[in-house]
Amino acid sequence: MVDIFEEENHLLVMAELPGIAKEDLKIDIKEDVLLISAERGDRKYRKEVLLPRDVTRGKLRVSCKNGILEIRCPK
Repeated sequence: MVDIFEEENHLLVMAELPGIAKEDLKIDIKEDVLLISAERGDRKYRKEVLLPRDVTRGKLRVSCKNGILEIRCPK
């Protein structure tokens, strides 16, 4: 499950990734798409999120705690 929230000065992307640690994640931006993927054992995750044009690329803040991934994309 992935939720996207537009807040005052950033876009917040939240994803549930049970059993996945931050070091198992791969996060990339290609053009206007945020790519989230992870692999651990037999569990594989992949999600693509279309980003609005006003998001600043390259300045993402990522945290992952208790299987909840939060990515903050500044505007």
